[in-house]
Amino acid sequence: MKSTYLIKLLPVTVASLLLSLGISSPSFANNVSSDGVRQGLPGRRISGGVRMEPPADSCFSDFNQSLVSIMPRNNLGTTSESHPTFWFSMPETSGEKAVEFQLMNESDDLIYTAQVNVSDAAGLSEFKLPDSAPALAMNENYKWVFSMACNNGSRSPVLALQGWVRRVEIAADVSAQIMAASPEDQIALYRSAGLWHEQISTLLNLRRQSSEGMALQIAWSDLMASTGLTSEVSDDVLDQMSVVTPSVDTVTLSSF
Repeated sequence: MKSTYLIKLLPVTVASLLLSLGISSPSFANNVSSDGVRQGLPGRRISGGVRMEPPADSCFSDFNQSLVSIMPRNNLGTTSESHPTFWFSMPETSGEKAVEFQLMNESDDLIYTAQVNVSDAAGLSEFKLPDSAPALAMNENYKWVFSMACNNGSRSPVLALQGWVRRVEIAADVSAQIMAASPEDQIALYRSAGLWHEQISTLLNLRRQSSEGMALQIAWSDLMASTGLTSEVSDDVLDQMSVVTPSVDTVTLSSF
């Protein structure tokens, strides 16, 4: 399922776009200074691989492929949004499979869960936390789990990821700058404000819309280098991106 975005790109040269994206900056990592962000949180950005041929009844085409979360090295993505978007690199599959997204608070209470529809093709997919889920509270860490398994009794392993998301408040003047900026300039502003989820979504949406995206491809390569996921995530993402949506979702805790 391909999504359509209404972002209009402004004419821009490669050199000026590189400057606006801040390619010369040494890091694309979150710039949030809290101890929790610096030290990192326990998680799994790359599913455990099984280096063997998949069973004949497996929904996975190749066990050498992994399920990957596009997240910082510290496993924590920060956002100003109440319902942020998460990005995953999906393995190639076929047949029946069960995919689930779960969200928990810091007390490990399950507050939201969704069965997710995904395509069979390998590539990047985005999952936006729907409005039916509770809004993230400010300055609290939330754990998420994203898992995929064959749903046909196969002996294939479950591929599972775990990470964290934290909603932070940004200054009114920074918010105003972001609102007034072009999408290209927003990327650097999001990075400076430590907004990981907005940064990656804006960059990937620009890449999806751009027909001549050399500068955007360089920006993407730099971002992947900062995460250490260069070898796990394809650099050629233009024709691979899709949207995954809940087929059944459940709010399991009414408030945080």
